[in-house]
Amino acid sequence: MLKQWDKIWLNVLYLVGLVLLMIMVLAGQSWSLRFKLVWLVAIILPVHACEEWQIPGGFHYQYNLSFGSDLPNKYPMSRLTDMLTVCIAEVVYIICAVFYQYHWVVMALCGFCLLEVFMHTFFGITMYKRFKNKGKKTIYNPGLASAYLGFGTTAAAMILNLSKYAAITGKDWGLTILLLLLMALFEIFLPERIFRNKQTKYGFDSSMYFTKFLDQKN
Repeated sequence: MLKQWDKIWLNVLYLVGLVLLMIMVLAGQSWSLRFKLVWLVAIILPVHACEEWQIPGGFHYQYNLSFGSDLPNKYPMSRLTDMLTVCIAEVVYIICAVFYQYHWVVMALCGFCLLEVFMHTFFGITMYKRFKNKGKKTIYNPGLASAYLGFGTTAAAMILNLSKYAAITGKDWGLTILLLLLMALFEIFLPERIFRNKQTKYGFDSSMYFTKFLDQKN
């Protein structure tokens, strides 16, 4: 039942991403570059979730290890907390498309994209150091490819777009920071804080991508 539940929400997320992509393909010729970039973030997120969860999957393992967890397959990030994080984020990014004309909205999304690149680089380096003696040869980790190719390139395009405007003010920067903090609060901190549980029944079945680097005793 739980595996079926996973498939349901993930498939719905993928369907949302596909619908958003088709809308952009069919109607995007009349859109401004800025609107396309904001819209694109909500398309990339389902691809990113697929890489973290399924192909190859295992993002939870490195995330939990970074908090020193002795239960890296279920605490503090579980399938429940990560589902909430991803779904809330997708809703937020779709809503952001409505307010694309505001500099601070684009700046906050750009900050989110850059944070994804930074975090996956950090995880990549730390996991490489942890497992280099067990056969790991690169800094690749679940989510890195879509973080770099998707969020990273989108952030670069957003920076170029924003650089054309001399009217970015201190107020824009303040609202950017506020929006990023609210995103972190409602997308990550609260879901994880409220629903994390060492006895959760929503643990992951395995460490997935990282399984090949683990000893049997792990």
